[in-house]
This record gives sequence, C-alpha cells and structure tokens, in this order.
Amino acid sequence: MTEPVVPATPPGSASGSSSAPHLQRGTLGVADIVFFVVAAAAPLTVMAGVAPLALVLGGIGAPVAYLAVGVVLCLFAIGFTAMTPYIRNAGAFYSYIAQGMGRPAGLGAALLAVFSYNALQIGMYGAFGFFAATTFGTLLGVELPWSVYAFAGIVLVRFLGYRSIDLGATVLAALLIAKTAILLLPAVAVLPQGGANGLTLDSFTPANVFTSSMSGPLGLAVAAFIGFEATAIHRDEARRPDHTVPRATYAAVGFLGLRLRRTRPDVYAALATTDVNAT
Repeated sequence: MTEPVVPATPPGSASGSSSAPHLQRGTLGVADIVFFVVAAAAPLTVMAGVAPLALVLGGIGAPVAYLAVGVVLCLFAIGFTAMTPYIRNAGAFYSYIAQGMGRPAGLGAALLAVFSYNALQIGMYGAFGFFAATTFGTLLGVELPWSVYAFAGIVLVRFLGYRSIDLGATVLAALLIAKTAILLLPAVAVLPQGGANGLTLDSFTPANVFTSSMSGPLGLAVAAFIGFEATAIHRDEARRPDHTVPRATYAAVGFLGLRLRRTRPDVYAALATTDVNAT
C-alpha cells in the first residue's frame, strides 16, 4: 500500500495573512483548461517547424501518424481521466505513478518531467527571442539583441502567472484563436483549389502508411501532443473538476489530433511529388 498522495492541507489555506498567494479555486471551466493545454503544445510551432520535417521523413503518409497517436492517446485518456475522481491531487503523472508504483517511482517521474519541461521552456524562450528579433528587425527596422526579447517574454509570462490564472486563460484564448486563424488561412486558400495536384486520399493508403520511414513521423507526432496530461494539474482551480478535467482532456487531444497542418502550398506540393526515400 503506497502512501496517500492527497495533500493534507490545500495550498493557500495555511493560516496567516489573507493576502498570501493562493490558488483561485473553482475558476476554470473546460474551455479555459483546453486553452492552457493546447497553447502549451504550440500548434503553430508544430505546423511551421515539425510538420514539414515529418513529411520529409515519412512522405505523404505522415498525417496518419498524428491521427494514430491521437487515437492511442484517446484510449490512454479513458483510464487517465477515470482515475481523477479517486486521486484528488494536482501532481498529474506524479500522483498516478506514485499511487500505482510507489513514491520513489513517482518522484523519479516528477524529476524527469521538471527537468524536461524546464529544458523545453528555456529553448522556447530562446526561439521566441530569435524570431521576435528577426521580425522586429525586418518589419520595423528595430535592431535589438534576441536576449532582450527573450527576457521581455519571461517578464510577461511571470506577470500573467502571478496576476491571476483566469487572466492567463483569457490571454491564451486570444492568442490561440489567432494562431488557429493563421493555420486556417493557408488551408482555406489551398483546399478549395485542390492543391497542386488535386485532393486525393493517397496519404491514407497502406503503401504510404506502412513503411519503415514512418518511424520518424510517429516520434514527432508524440511530441506534438506534449503536455496534454496538464489538464489534471489544474483540477484545484477547476469548476467541478471531476467533470471538467476529463472533458478538457478529450477536447485537447481531439483538437491536437485533428488540427490542420499546412505550410506553404508550394512546399507541400514539392514534398508530395518527391521520392522521400531517395533523399
């Protein structure tokens, strides 16, 4: 029998000043949590930086990798969300692993997750600084080091995180809607015209799916769903968490699995007609 993972005292409930930092319980709905999770998975980054690489590695069958991983994660989510009413802890995978395999295994998983997510976050700040410096320099002629923009991003995220979680959800909602619109624009421009060679179902044929080159796209597809388990992290701030967390998990996995992945039409046309294995 493992030790209980439910905290004895809820965060922020300790005696003392009422102005001490505390969680805003009962604040987030399903949409709010979905915005947090999907925004963290960076759909625009996946579309612009990862999807073209998946096509280069796997050819036109690469989109099936995203759908396949989405289906697998939906099946995983059935068990994951079924446990949320019984493990009332915001530790996400730590809580479940500690309950099933013991506290040492849970702590090991937690340390791995903390290291991995922090490494990813540091890299994202670097990428943000680089692309922001390039954009401002090209469009406005403002020449500043990338580190200035990276630090500004850190300060903004820190402010939104400290200010209130519902403000963060509102900002993320606006940004995610804007990013989704950017993803839709090329699709709306290309799909009605049939693309370069017309619309076909060649991506779903066994000859293009069951190949050795699909191992790369499968790995990239798993990375595209990174952080979907974070829905459980927000249970303390969620309204009716036993219902909100499962619904947000399925909505996040569904959105990430079915989102449109389009870059420049000429790039996709070139990839679709290239013998990837020959490269």
